[in-house]
Amino acid sequence: MNLPIFAINLGRETGRWRELLASAETSGLTLQRIAAVDGRVLAEKDWTEIDLPTARKLSGRDILPGEYGCYRSHIHALEALLASGSAYGLIIEDDVLFGEDTRRRIEAVIAAVPDFDVIKLTNHRMSLFMRAVVTTEGDEIGRALHGPQGSAAAYLVTREGAQGLLSALAVMKVPWDVALERFWDTGLKVYSVRQNVLGFGASSAISGIAGPSGSYKFARFPWPHRWGAAVFRAKDQLCRLHHTLLRPPLPREIPDYARDDWPRNNLILVLAALAILALVSSAWREADTYRYAGLALVAVAAARWLRMDLWTYGKPLIGWVGCLCLGWSAYVFIRMAIVYFGTGQLGSAEGIYLFPAFYATTGFSLLLFVRQPARLVLWFMILSLVSLAAGTGYSEILHGIRPEPRLFNNSIHASVAAGFLFLCTLQFMAYTAQRTDLTTTARSLHWALSAAVLVFALANIIALRSKGVWLALAPVLLLLALMTLARGHRRELMIAGGVLAIVAAGVVATYDIFWSTAGDTMVFIRTLVSDVLSHGMLSAFDHAIASDTVPAAAKERLMLWADAIEILKRHPIFGASSSWLTEWQNRTYHPDIFNVFHNGYLEIAVRYGLVGLAFYAFLYMWSSRQVLLAMRAKLIAPAAWSCYISTLVFFAITILSNSNNRLAMGEAFMWFAAAFGFYCFYLRQMKNLVEPKTYV
Repeated sequence: MNLPIFAINLGRETGRWRELLASAETSGLTLQRIAAVDGRVLAEKDWTEIDLPTARKLSGRDILPGEYGCYRSHIHALEALLASGSAYGLIIEDDVLFGEDTRRRIEAVIAAVPDFDVIKLTNHRMSLFMRAVVTTEGDEIGRALHGPQGSAAAYLVTREGAQGLLSALAVMKVPWDVALERFWDTGLKVYSVRQNVLGFGASSAISGIAGPSGSYKFARFPWPHRWGAAVFRAKDQLCRLHHTLLRPPLPREIPDYARDDWPRNNLILVLAALAILALVSSAWREADTYRYAGLALVAVAAARWLRMDLWTYGKPLIGWVGCLCLGWSAYVFIRMAIVYFGTGQLGSAEGIYLFPAFYATTGFSLLLFVRQPARLVLWFMILSLVSLAAGTGYSEILHGIRPEPRLFNNSIHASVAAGFLFLCTLQFMAYTAQRTDLTTTARSLHWALSAAVLVFALANIIALRSKGVWLALAPVLLLLALMTLARGHRRELMIAGGVLAIVAAGVVATYDIFWSTAGDTMVFIRTLVSDVLSHGMLSAFDHAIASDTVPAAAKERLMLWADAIEILKRHPIFGASSSWLTEWQNRTYHPDIFNVFHNGYLEIAVRYGLVGLAFYAFLYMWSSRQVLLAMRAKLIAPAAWSCYISTLVFFAITILSNSNNRLAMGEAFMWFAAAFGFYCFYLRQMKNLVEPKTYV
């Protein structure tokens, strides 16, 4: 490496020069001496290129002659670098020493960061360091959150960097070591190493600027005159924090979480896989298991992040949508606290609106632990078969009676779960068709598993007689058919045709069940829609509630919706928060159901108004886009996108007539769906396909 080295040395410091020269020769390096400006021999009136009033104000003290001389000396060194015609050079002061490995480490630094203006190789202080890259010699390069770091004793500078420094710092306002670091002000690409690449000689114990005392205290102004300096330093620290937390425009280490060395044992991976399966376990059994699993995943991911990722630029960032989720949860918590301390009211099922605080971190846990997605999906299908086989009421189905669910609180919940599993199975079949890594035996077993789950799920969907699930599945199956036709994959088309044939056969065979269960409801819906278009929603509801021909279940829902809309009309923008339950006591209608609206959108709107609906609509549209973009980038399988969008549309339709979003199944689905969106967002970051501009 031909590295020009410009060494600043005062003429009277012959001892320092001899020591520096000897260490350079030992390392096989050649020095070009830059005669330092001796500020002590210059009268203050002869100082040039310095804004002395500003310098005193920003420092809160007099400027020492040695500081002025040091500043001008570094300017001369930069000018010498430009005059040499070199692409870059090393500027050092005469109190540093080269070591045996200095040359190798400098070469590794230049190789690791090809695009830079300045890289500081020595610092007196290093606090809260953010790592961008690690050189082949093990040196960490990045920026520090706290400063000034002190010392301009050694730094690499490119030709462009030298020109930028001379342009931005031609007039002295702060000491050189402080000015050099202020990349947020100069606009230059300035970085530091974490551990000093060059050492300091024994002579550095006595400051060439402050003198033997090594103190600046005698130059300080009385404290009332130091306010300007205090304000400047506080502002500078905030600017440093802001700009340092943002990712710098240089190559950075990007960990491959699927192959990194944490966690180091298979037991943790197995436990994490079980936790991920438990997070979606409400599709098999209605319980709060998903909450404990989700919180465990969040805790472990947060611990990993704080331990290993916080101080690196390679970590995935949550982006402004992640910040929005955190802000939403804080907003919900504050409103709930205000209501509670004002009225003692806690509402009902309010905690689920705090869950967005966990979405981004859960997505990070998926990034950490999903090492073999195909195996995880296979286990999901196996457990789905087990749960369906255990929860199906065989005797009741054979006798044509609606079965009582064994693993869910009621038949509607069980039917929604069966609908989720049915849609997931369809995409598992498509995924099996797309894979080329399966043996003939393995593929046959996958088909057998898919067929079994599909038949069980379809039998439960029909037998449990949930009209909302039937209504939701119809458009979703149409959507999937169109998506399959658009892809044009031969095997998928064959599978889709077979599934549609099975569904059609099931509908024909059980036509009497469909008509006896949903016939009067279909007639009612047609009449209600016509009445709403003619007279408005509330008038149509009142008319239907007063009618003797409306089915009892439909009438009950209309009462709930009408009462909920009355509250919403009083709080249309921000909702009533958890105080809605107080207003609910004075509602117009009083059906037997106390505090469930049987409409997921009203559940959100009554509590948080149009703002709440807009938040959740935006979140899941953003998540859907992240999944789609990840699929297009071939980071996830096409079947994963189809499964995601089909289940999301299915869920969105089911909550039109049921409050599924406040059930364990709905809460878990919303949690996992948002987390999967963040997971895809992080995958895209790891491939440099998206560059968020947030701190964390």
